[in-house]
Amino acid sequence: METRTWLLVGLVALVALAGCSITVERQSSTGGALNGTVVEVVDGDTIDVRLTNGTVERIRLLGINTPEVHVETQPDEYEGVPDTEAGRACLRAAGENASRVVEDRLAGERVTLRLDSEADTRGGYGRVLAIVVHDNQSINYQLVRDGHARLYDTDFSARDRYAAGETAAKDANRGLWACRAS
Repeated sequence: METRTWLLVGLVALVALAGCSITVERQSSTGGALNGTVVEVVDGDTIDVRLTNGTVERIRLLGINTPEVHVETQPDEYEGVPDTEAGRACLRAAGENASRVVEDRLAGERVTLRLDSEADTRGGYGRVLAIVVHDNQSINYQLVRDGHARLYDTDFSARDRYAAGETAAKDANRGLWACRAS
């Protein structure tokens, strides 16, 4: 191909890619939703989704945090979990369990990504921040309620509901909250 043709192809690709980011940003200003298919589960609170326009976005589940599986766990992020070898090992196992739960529920599944008008659209690593809905259920909330995740310190519209779910999980020593006894 001629250089001019390659430049034109590159320009078209750049415009298309820029349009994808703009779509996410614009829809989020009023809340909004995106649809797609989960193509990879990175860990308990991060997934990759192929949107209906064909682009793949890394999604950070809004409002929650699961124990780390790819780096060292931080017991001080989980109230009452001791900063001991046993506490860290328990959190690592809880993080692996959270990842398995998300994998079992979402891998290859169609999801809706609800963007929250009270939250940022993207996090510090450029990931889209969203409530992930599957079978009309918020996966984010289910993870907190079932003790697979803690409430993340950020503003979003369902924060009070998530806080109540976290309290119930703590009170029942569900999931990661059993690590407080480590």
